[in-house]
Amino acid sequence: MDFRIDLNAAKGTAKASQQEDTEKLKREAKAKGEYIVSVSGDEKGLFAIAKKFNMSLTDFKNMTGLTKDTLQKGQVIKNIPTAKIESGMGLASIARKHGMTLEQFCTLNNIDKNYKPQKGEYFYVFPDKSRQKPDAGKDTPAPQPKPETEPQPEAKPQPKPEVKPIEQPEPPMSAEDIAAGLEQAASDYRGAVGRDEFNQIFNKINKNNVIDVVQSFEEQNGKSLINMISDEWSSSHEDRKAAMTKIFDLVAGKTGNRNPKLREEFIDNLNDEFDSWGFVSTKKMDKIINGMINPDESFIEEYDIETNDRDNTGIRAEHMSGKVYPNEVFHTTNGGRSRDITPETKTSIKDGDGNTVTAGTLKNWALHSGRRDKGFSDVKDPFIVRPLPNYNTETKKIEAVTEVLEPTSSGNLDGKVVILNPGHGGYQQNNGFFDAGTVLSVENAEGEQMPIEEWRVAQMYTDKIADNLRNRGAQVVIVSGAVRNGGMAAQKYIERMLDGKKGDDAVRDVMQSTDKEDMLFLSIHVESAKERPDQKACTVRYSKDMDKELAENINKHVNQGFMALTPNPVHDNLYVNKAAKGVTASLLEIGNIANGSITNSLLSDFDQKKYAECIADAIEETMLN
Repeated sequence: MDFRIDLNAAKGTAKASQQEDTEKLKREAKAKGEYIVSVSGDEKGLFAIAKKFNMSLTDFKNMTGLTKDTLQKGQVIKNIPTAKIESGMGLASIARKHGMTLEQFCTLNNIDKNYKPQKGEYFYVFPDKSRQKPDAGKDTPAPQPKPETEPQPEAKPQPKPEVKPIEQPEPPMSAEDIAAGLEQAASDYRGAVGRDEFNQIFNKINKNNVIDVVQSFEEQNGKSLINMISDEWSSSHEDRKAAMTKIFDLVAGKTGNRNPKLREEFIDNLNDEFDSWGFVSTKKMDKIINGMINPDESFIEEYDIETNDRDNTGIRAEHMSGKVYPNEVFHTTNGGRSRDITPETKTSIKDGDGNTVTAGTLKNWALHSGRRDKGFSDVKDPFIVRPLPNYNTETKKIEAVTEVLEPTSSGNLDGKVVILNPGHGGYQQNNGFFDAGTVLSVENAEGEQMPIEEWRVAQMYTDKIADNLRNRGAQVVIVSGAVRNGGMAAQKYIERMLDGKKGDDAVRDVMQSTDKEDMLFLSIHVESAKERPDQKACTVRYSKDMDKELAENINKHVNQGFMALTPNPVHDNLYVNKAAKGVTASLLEIGNIANGSITNSLLSDFDQKKYAECIADAIEETMLN
């Protein structure tokens, strides 16, 4: 027994000694600007390492001199950017100095935010642009000039040419590495699809690995591969359509699906969506591809290509075509005995002849008025998107859309409720007008003008912020619709919702069961002021005294993680903030889409995610303080 105790103790000592040796290797490697592959055992390949340093695969290879995509455990990668801790310098300051957030810095170096650095200690950092390529002549002595009268050497027999061993081909990339590489390419470039950096990786997808790549991409990024392709709005329509069609054809080939009607339906959806504008919904196309991969899900029944059933139902159903489908249903979200509405549901709104009109008529009015907006003046064939109005058939009022989104994991915001209000996007109660917010047009990859509407962009940011907060344990309540001119302000909708008297039944339950000190309210907007293209218009507006801390935290965290869109705190007398009585609230103006210096960031899916993380950090700090 004593022997076993001594043996276990010896094993523990050996393990501790081995861990100390590993940490020593890490420190020595950082001090020399080196990276040791798989020291921590969590690397998946060169793509993953390049991504850790916020670089594309091509740039990472250029910087380090690597020529192959495959790596071996224990391999030393040289020319890695590092920085040394100077006297009085903390982790946050060294991170800012190198354009990184504290979280990015700690993740890259595999340390905790509370880690206490020592003077002279080295850490990995993101590279400066000047370090993207190694100096070709580094450590190579300059050639010396030959003397004027150099004697000629005697001719010597030439040696036989050296026979070099035939290089073995690189092993194929894993599906995980391909998925990571595609996401990295899209992260590094606006309009990645069609670029050599993207095609180099995309062309590695084949019939044998396509399903693994599709599934790995969704697991890593929380969205489909074709959805990522569609989001690259700076790429040409044809490049994106070709890439998405290739994914379909490869999946169909792998699964043995030879249904020509299904392919025709996929192509029809593809063309319909790209006939719209820069942003494309892939919901229907995803359903087709996932149905081929998982036929047990009976996707044909859900997505009946014979009856043209498009499954346009649900609280957050997407109506991307701008058409009114005969079977289109939009669930009421106002509780009580209200029934779902259809295009034929009669509202209390009257036309010029004094006749009551249907919900479908209101949607058509919204489509027609949208085409007359000045923002569409340069657009050849404006594509307008409008949902059916959220009409309460019990109260005969057009009301806000509300919804509860449950947490996706546990975290620091367990038990907290964040209310997000994507600006605009609803119908006005008194006249049925649709509130799209401000509108303008910008140039897409084909050099054509495409319309940008505030309500749609605000919804994109809201979705990403909500996802980030839910991943930290928060319940998220969505409330959206027209505010003034017969909208939420006229109905005192926010006040009554917070009192548990308005909104979806689940929303009422959350409001009634949660203390206001555990709630936070954020209204999200973007500017599209073409008459002021020089202004960024990045502001965060607060009204009540208790709102100021949230505004300042948003300013701080965005400045640390996404400086280009840092919002200035501004005191303002806004309805949405004042209506959130007893709840910390702010209204965020993310920026002016008409400002060419920030347009790409405002519309980039990747940048939206980075920005959403900053906002979630600010909300978390505010709610935990």
